[in-house]
Amino acid sequence: MPVRRRLVLAAALAATAALAPIGARAQTDAPPANTPVETGDTNPCNDPVLQLKCPDLRMAPPTDLHVVRVGKVVRLEATNRIVNVGQGPLELRARHTGRPGTTSYDFAPATQVIRSKAGRAVFFPLAGWVYWKAIPGQGHYWKYWRAARFELWTLNPDGTRARLQRTGPKLSYCFRDLKRVRTFKRSPKRRIFPACSQDFGRREMRLGVSPGWADIYPSTYHENWISITHLRGCFAFVHRADPLGDIVESREDNNIGQRVIQLPPRHGSVAPRSCPSAR
Repeated sequence: MPVRRRLVLAAALAATAALAPIGARAQTDAPPANTPVETGDTNPCNDPVLQLKCPDLRMAPPTDLHVVRVGKVVRLEATNRIVNVGQGPLELRARHTGRPGTTSYDFAPATQVIRSKAGRAVFFPLAGWVYWKAIPGQGHYWKYWRAARFELWTLNPDGTRARLQRTGPKLSYCFRDLKRVRTFKRSPKRRIFPACSQDFGRREMRLGVSPGWADIYPSTYHENWISITHLRGCFAFVHRADPLGDIVESREDNNIGQRVIQLPPRHGSVAPRSCPSAR
């Protein structure tokens, strides 16, 4: 991660220098893009020169758990929430260059935009991908790829996570202001980032989550499940935001929400039991 952070910061400085107006360039004392970053803290959100108002993504613990059987697979469904508790918005921009009808999964590289305390935009071009995602019964949407991941972990005797056992198919999010869940002053009262676009011909996309807002998907939504087939014992059911670390955040150690469950569920139960030793 430190090496990647150095590359991301250098790319951000280069992109900002290229894209910012000439007048705006004079307002920063940022070093040239080829200047090595030698400090121990490689998170650009902590850079005293940039003074960025970064997002901070947190995943709420899984809720509304339901067990359903589809063929031979037993699925655990759950509602999931990505919440931005940072000083600034998560903002992602992507430019689509594909042609309509060429593919149903056309990818567009994403650039993250973070504002400084002075209001100047800094661009981070190594920010993952936006792609054309098919949702059965609804059509296609432009969504952010690998925004989150569902995980099942075995547990150590002390209740800590031991080994990753399984992952679920849920990866993509619109990144939108769906519901305001925090009321601090930096949280806008109205939506800034709307629902994701269903226009394949649209060339410019802007996705994001404002401070204090959450992007939420109900347990019955497409791919909001993980297989619990043939599993027995206690497991940590984890929802993890930004599993690849492509998004620049003020903190990287608070991206998960967790619930400890006991499998298999009781006969006829709609939700797994909690483990007696759950923390």
